[in-house]
Amino acid sequence: MTKPKAKPKRPEPSADNQIVRYFHCRQCLEEMPFGTSPRDWAQIEAGSTPIGFQIWCKRHDINICHIDFEGQTHPANLNRKKVLQ
Repeated sequence: MTKPKAKPKRPEPSADNQIVRYFHCRQCLEEMPFGTSPRDWAQIEAGSTPIGFQIWCKRHDINICHIDFEGQTHPANLNRKKVLQ
């Protein structure tokens, strides 16, 4: 009898950039000037929605990705810094 595989350990939410795959607007990538990076060219908004999380292209006013959390809550690191007064 084989032993069941252990679940891989999930990393904790971090304030460091750990992105391994980026989301970009397809139209923006097609229109991006030569020599410009997608990071410099992007005009996106990202935030929570009633069903989950959405990434929106401001330049083309279109949805890039909308993730449905299916009623589940997920841990998040919001790294809120104190605003100087």
